[in-house]
Amino acid sequence: MEHAYIHLLHLLAGHPAWTLTVIFLAAFLEAIAVIGTFIPGSTAMFLAGALTGTGSLSLVWVLVWAIAGAIAGDGMSFWLGSRYKDQIAQLWPFAKHPEVLEAGHRYFRKHGAKSVVLARFIAPLRAIVPVVAGMLGMTPLRFYAMNVLSALIWAPAHILPGVVFGASVLLAGAVSFRLVVILALLVGIVWLSFRVAGFLLSHANAWSSAAGRNLGSWACRHPGPFGRFARKMLDPETPDASSILLATLIVLVSGALFFGVLDDVISGDPLTRVDLSVYHFLQSVRTPWGDTVLAGLSTLGNTITLGALIVTVTGWMLLERRWRTIGYWLAAVVFSQLLIFALQFAMHRAPPNALMGGSYVFPSNHVAATVTVYGFLAFLLARRVGMLEGMLVAAASTMVVIVVALAGVYFGRYWVSDAIGGAALAYAWVAIIAITAMWRHPQAPPERPFMPVVVLVVMLVSVGAQLGFSLGAPPPDSMQRPPPVLVTQSQWKLSVWKRLPCYRSDMGGDLKEPLTLQWVSNLDSIRGQLRAQGWVEGTDLSPHSLLSLASPNVAATSLPVLPKLNDGVPSTAVFMRPGDSRDERDVLRFWPSGYAVGDGTSATPLWVGAFAHERLARRSWPINIVRVDRDWSLPDVHAASGADLGAALVATVSCHGVPVSLLVSQME
Repeated sequence: MEHAYIHLLHLLAGHPAWTLTVIFLAAFLEAIAVIGTFIPGSTAMFLAGALTGTGSLSLVWVLVWAIAGAIAGDGMSFWLGSRYKDQIAQLWPFAKHPEVLEAGHRYFRKHGAKSVVLARFIAPLRAIVPVVAGMLGMTPLRFYAMNVLSALIWAPAHILPGVVFGASVLLAGAVSFRLVVILALLVGIVWLSFRVAGFLLSHANAWSSAAGRNLGSWACRHPGPFGRFARKMLDPETPDASSILLATLIVLVSGALFFGVLDDVISGDPLTRVDLSVYHFLQSVRTPWGDTVLAGLSTLGNTITLGALIVTVTGWMLLERRWRTIGYWLAAVVFSQLLIFALQFAMHRAPPNALMGGSYVFPSNHVAATVTVYGFLAFLLARRVGMLEGMLVAAASTMVVIVVALAGVYFGRYWVSDAIGGAALAYAWVAIIAITAMWRHPQAPPERPFMPVVVLVVMLVSVGAQLGFSLGAPPPDSMQRPPPVLVTQSQWKLSVWKRLPCYRSDMGGDLKEPLTLQWVSNLDSIRGQLRAQGWVEGTDLSPHSLLSLASPNVAATSLPVLPKLNDGVPSTAVFMRPGDSRDERDVLRFWPSGYAVGDGTSATPLWVGAFAHERLARRSWPINIVRVDRDWSLPDVHAASGADLGAALVATVSCHGVPVSLLVSQME
């Protein structure tokens, strides 16, 4: 996987003209009427920014071509509206879906010329408003003034976040490709949550209208009690009719998904093999840093945070005097947990990690509780805020559920199918409770635009307090390693050195820098001897060192020296010294070997070290990229790494062609 990723970056860096052409076409086609509905231009801009952040593309040219494509696309739509204003309404898809064009008309009449700027950020209207502007006779000079302004805002707004993401991937990849995978998973969750929420909300009216027509036809053919119920629900005087239909659809889909997963778990169908594959994959990308991040994120779904949210919403409903809503809320939490405990007892399914505690895991009560609390909270908030705020609330709720579920699978608390089953069952239950609440209380609740902020503050305070008291620490089994094996110095020189790897390894056993040092010493002694020879400890990550990544004229030694992973273990110590020029530096990294050398009464740790000659590449603003100089041969690396370390050389051996120095501190 890592080789494919690196190959892709090199391929794009070698063909920037083609990549910039794709960026222009994506921005151009997204703004064209009808076509723009099917072109993910915003996603393409984010990816272009990510490539810029990795140094594969120039930020200036990416912005230029994206802005040019956006201006040209809107200009083409404006020309089509001006040229064919009398025929457009009869053309597909406007003839079949006149509400699309009418929505553009309403938006343009409401906002006037500034709608050209605002609609650029609203997917359903992006390609329609310029057409309407042309149809309604907006002057070209005024339109292009707004068109250029919108493109100048739109392109950086979508590209610069991608640059930040790409730079983060670059830094993570310099440490370990495992971190790239974890970062991509988290960003993918955020992107997917907002895209799905936006897609559902933008199509909710059309779907509910179609469902209403089909339900109305069915109700006319069935005059019984169910038909009367359906006709009452479709009564235009009934508030929240479309929301009830949408919630009903959620019940049906979630119920079908739960029973499908349940059948697969009982019968041992391919889904269980997917469980094992996903679990093994996540274990292969585990790192101590990943453990810390996901353990912190998992606090969003633990008992303390969920309890704080329940108390907050209960107090909120008490102030609104909605006693039954409190009952629905508490019933949703309690009943779903009782039902899941009963199912777990019946299924007797053990978690993948036996050390995680908890005997049975299908369906996951942890994920179900998170869905129940956040799902019902999203329902309450969405009814009290506007459509855009409702989309953000729904997306944030979905994102929290996915992150919490991912953390549980990552740590082996439950399988993927357990998380899916728990989420599906809980979403169905939340939708049923929501339908009941809307049916019993059809009146529109009072607007509470400040409540999402209040809920967010409660979440942040709860999570921050837990992290401050180390309650969000990784589980006890995180990256457990046995104590070092004690060997004598003669055993080390004769055979133990052969058991240690010749190269630093990353994800999947990919070989990196050669491990040219094996050093028996206490870490404090290594620090003292290297400092005496002109080495300094590597620059830590800090706001100042991170800002130096974008400095136009920075020395390589001023940039942060990143720790790296060797088979999932982060480097314990990092040292640096200047190279022959400002753009060069030498770096030494040390990892524990798992061995200690001693005579039975005392033992000294054995460290493995990798030397790297790094060079600063200034190919693409705004990121300063420090890469390992691959032009150095193994003898050059060995000679440079063994020189001026202040240690006694015990022997020089060859580890599959890699010359390795066996060192002991002179003070040992």
